[in-house]
Amino acid sequence: MNILRPLAKEELEYFFSEHSLKVIQYFMNTSLFAQPEVYETKENLPIQIPKEHLEQWFVQALQVEAVGAGSYPIDILKPNEWGADVKMLSCKVDKNDNLGNGDSGETSLAQKFIGTGISLDEQFKQKQYQEIINGWTSIWKEKLINVKAQKNIEKIYYFFFLRGSSKESYICAFEVNSEDINTNTISQRDENAQIKQSIFLNGVIDSKYGNAKIYKAKKRLELRLKPKKLLDDEFLIAIPTQIPTKEDIYELVQDESKYYKYMLEKYNKFLQKPFTNRIISHPKVR
Repeated sequence: MNILRPLAKEELEYFFSEHSLKVIQYFMNTSLFAQPEVYETKENLPIQIPKEHLEQWFVQALQVEAVGAGSYPIDILKPNEWGADVKMLSCKVDKNDNLGNGDSGETSLAQKFIGTGISLDEQFKQKQYQEIINGWTSIWKEKLINVKAQKNIEKIYYFFFLRGSSKESYICAFEVNSEDINTNTISQRDENAQIKQSIFLNGVIDSKYGNAKIYKAKKRLELRLKPKKLLDDEFLIAIPTQIPTKEDIYELVQDESKYYKYMLEKYNKFLQKPFTNRIISHPKVR
């Protein structure tokens, strides 16, 4: 048994209806529309989506409430039913712009370590690995159990937006079995391994789909996913994306006709879908 259980596509469809996915697509497109242009000869910049903006994508798509701030355990709430933490992770892609086999970027599950009177650094130095695991397990469970009581909810989820290739990004979700967070479930993964900076853990997530570790330097419990395996096993919903446009904006704004033509082409590229296939015509420029 693992603490994090990936939701199958049928379960994802309970949360993400056709209209919900149109909302996500809308925000994806408006975000791409707003990315700064680079020169034609330059590589596109990584897509930047502030976490606060991403939370609003899910608030609107799922018709729920935004709650908490900072390190609060959940970002969105379906009153008296469930809460979820919304996270974005970057994915590795291969030379053909398809998902690669590597791990995603990392996200924090718990931080602000409070141990048994000595620092986390000192516990690593003294090789008190089980005590470290005990401490982090307690921190993670306590914050989730507390929020379930405070908000009168039965379930907690992690919703992930996986920033993928130039062709598509992805959504997936995990149910968090908070009641099972304990040292009977969570243990050191490689007991005989030499530990310097991190303790990898069993019991947090199926090793096919990710890994969890206690990271000494950042003093937090971290999670990484394996997006390619999640895609292969049909735990992901694809969100189509397009490559941001490239243009010399300084030159463009000096020609009103070219500017309007460019803006309309950009609008039709990013913003006409998913609502219409109508192409807006280029108005006459005075």
